[in-house]
Amino acid sequence: MSYLWTSIKMQFRIPVSVFFSLLFPLIMMFAMVTSYGNFDIGEGYHFVDKYFLISTGMGMLPIALISFPIWLGESVQNKSYKRLEYFGLSAQKIIVSDVCSYILLTALSIFVNILFGYLVYGLHIPDWQYFIAYVLQCLYCNLVLLIFGALLALIIKNPRILMPVGMCLLFMFYIFTGTFSSFSELPKSFQAVGNFLPMKYIMNDLFNVWTQNKLFISKFLALNTLYGIILSFALVAFLLRQKKIKIKP
Repeated sequence: MSYLWTSIKMQFRIPVSVFFSLLFPLIMMFAMVTSYGNFDIGEGYHFVDKYFLISTGMGMLPIALISFPIWLGESVQNKSYKRLEYFGLSAQKIIVSDVCSYILLTALSIFVNILFGYLVYGLHIPDWQYFIAYVLQCLYCNLVLLIFGALLALIIKNPRILMPVGMCLLFMFYIFTGTFSSFSELPKSFQAVGNFLPMKYIMNDLFNVWTQNKLFISKFLALNTLYGIILSFALVAFLLRQKKIKIKP
């Protein structure tokens, strides 16, 4: 527990992580809902009930594509875990606690976004089972993205390169998931790409969960699980390959 608490405190000492995961989504929600107005979209729902899905995704992506890979890249490059073992600390426990802290940061980003939308714009809150289903699917999506971020960090390693690569990936996700315009208004080729990105379903299709029409989005779950399996195997294969290289004389 002490490892986890230390990892959480470290997260709030990284300005980029705090800004992109907690403040940036709120700024975007405020800018968009204030600019366009919180107009009625039917059945008692308003613009904020749809846009908060996008702003939530905007907070989740930087955690997995920028903050987490940079932290992992720096740890690998500086060999900080090996040094900590010299002081009698468990490197495995520290790694697990650090990963858990990023999952908790994702959960905090989601809840802060929902709370802001509710207090400022009267965001509709669904029944508890739909609320939990929404949060769990968001966390499941970001868990797979964290595996992708880990693979990215272990391949590139250099934090100076990871930052621009992460930013490029971030805005590519934003473009193909309909962050800057309605997904239905994107070119057909962009929509085709977006349909293969689990985050597209978080930012768009989970509206059916929030409005209590569906408990789970089956297409999202199938796609995210497929990516999770592929990326997990790729990560394990990469780590085993690196271990063999170190063993060789």
